[in-house]
Parts: sequence; structure tokens; C-alpha cells
Amino acid sequence: MSIRLGFIGIGGIAGTHLNAAKDAGIPVTAMYDVDGDTMKQRQEEFGIEHICASPKELAEHPDVDAVVVCSPQHVHLEGIRAACDANKPLFTEKPISRTMEDAHEIVRIVEESGIVAQVGFVRRYCPDWGEFKRVIEAGVIGGPVVWWMAGGGHGPTRPFFMRADQGGGPMLDGMVHNHDFCRYMWGDPTLVTGSMVNLRPDTTALDTGNAVMEFGGGHRHSILMTWGMPQGVGAAGLHNVLGPDGVFTFGDPNNDPPAGLDPDKQAYHVTTHAGGERKTHVYDTWNMYEAQLVDFVAKAEVGDRSTKATITDGLRAQEIALAILGEFAWGDR
Repeated sequence: MSIRLGFIGIGGIAGTHLNAAKDAGIPVTAMYDVDGDTMKQRQEEFGIEHICASPKELAEHPDVDAVVVCSPQHVHLEGIRAACDANKPLFTEKPISRTMEDAHEIVRIVEESGIVAQVGFVRRYCPDWGEFKRVIEAGVIGGPVVWWMAGGGHGPTRPFFMRADQGGGPMLDGMVHNHDFCRYMWGDPTLVTGSMVNLRPDTTALDTGNAVMEFGGGHRHSILMTWGMPQGVGAAGLHNVLGPDGVFTFGDPNNDPPAGLDPDKQAYHVTTHAGGERKTHVYDTWNMYEAQLVDFVAKAEVGDRSTKATITDGLRAQEIALAILGEFAWGDR
């Protein structure tokens, strides 16, 4: 029998995971959310049988074998604690919490419970990002590399994302994916610095700023990010990786695909080298959310705690984010 999932938090990103579970044939048997209307909608969409009255009730439900936490990060602890108390495998969305205090408590209770636990750093399963990692690690553009990323806009519309005490803004909720992927390639940073401001008058989160991370081997990642623009206004984007032997570009600025590319099953990145030499890097595509959930369920079925993104990976990415926001001193870790 496949692992049966119960969802704590059923709005937003939960819809993506529910579709992934449906496509993979993974049963979802129960849900809990503070919004009853959202639960009714999900029940109609996905045929989820049980509506629970609390995270505890869901985690302890006899028809739930593993818990998926998709609630906002400032209330993750409640759902994660319920999974730990019920001794059931846990998948939790990123970031693992809003504060360092909650993050440390989450790591403590997960480790003490001994459950299988995974954090939703889905880029670790993404074919686009996987090919990026392969090309960089293969030394195609040499090293060390400098990864530049800039852009943004108004940010998410749900209010909690832009509250300082709940979502924490782009450097926590959004860029935590980047923080994790840097660690996935290069390990923990040796230096993390950031400078943030709040541009939007209707929010309290630090919505705009820059960050620099340095890593062993001389690699660097620089972020210029905003969720501080008016509705409908975007900031100019930049996403390049520079090395002594060339530049890596996500996608293709020339829109000139290699011959024989099957766009339904393949995609490619481009590197440009001395003299304008252009190389394409073709890779197969798949649904990263489905791959992530299938892998989690496989680990949960056999009790394998060596998940691809552990709860400690969640803590480390949280430390980077909060160091950028000025809430954590990187040198004190």
C-alpha cells in the first residue's frame, strides 16, 4: 500500500503538491486548514475524504501515514510538532519557520522523534537547476564562478508574505531556494552579508535589497531582489553565472535551439566562451514537484531518514536568510 498523505495547510503551494500526488498516484486522505471554504474546494477538486479540526487530529488520523505541511512558515512549528508527536514521516515546505527560535525547536523535535523528514527545496529535483549544477561542477566555464541574480516586482498577493513577523519578505520566503542551492553545490558559505530596505508603504517586511555570499573555492552569489514595486511593475532581470572561461546563461537569449531538440521532452542552457563560441547543454525535462514527492514517499515507506533535503538543510538556509535580514550573526554560528 502506498503511503497515504495528510495535508496541513491546503491553499497556495499545496495545490501544486496535490496535483503532483494525483499525477504520481499517491493518495491524499485528509486535510486541515483554517479556511473551511478552501477545504471544501480541495475536497471537490481532489476527493480528499477527511476534513480534520486541527493539525493534531490530522497527524493522528488512522488513514494518514505521512504529514505534508504547507501552512505559512510562521505556523509551521504547530504542524511539524503534530507530525513528530504522532511519529509520522514529515514533508514540510520551505522555509522551515519564520524565526531562528522556531527553526532550532523544529530541528530538535524532528531529531528527537527520529522521523523521516524532508524540506521542500524542490530545485534539488529540478532538471533546469540540475543541469546548471552539472555544467558548473564540470568546469565548463572554469572557476571560481560569480553567480549574479537580480529582479523582482510586487511580490505575492497574500498578505502574510509581506509581514515582517510572518512571511519575512523575498530574502526569506523567495530567495531561500537560492540559499539552499548554493549550499547544495558548494557547502556552507564562509561569509554572508546583506543590506535591506522596505519600499512599500503597505507592508512591514524588508522587501528590497542585496545580498552577497562567499563560498569555499572562491565562488560567490550576489542577489539584488525586490518585492517592493507597485502592482503591475517589474524590476529589470539579470541571471548570469560568470567564470574565467565563459558565461552560463539560464535558457537562451538568442532563442536558437539546437537541431533535433524535442521541446516536449527537452530543454537547454547556453554557455558562451572566448571569441563568441557558443555551446548548448541539452537535458531531459520532468515535473520536479512530482519527482520530489515520489522520492519522499519512497523514503517514508522504508523509514530512510537520508532525504535529499534534510531538516538541517532547512536550518542552514534559514540561517543564511536571517543573516541577510540582519536577524542572525553569521559569524556566531
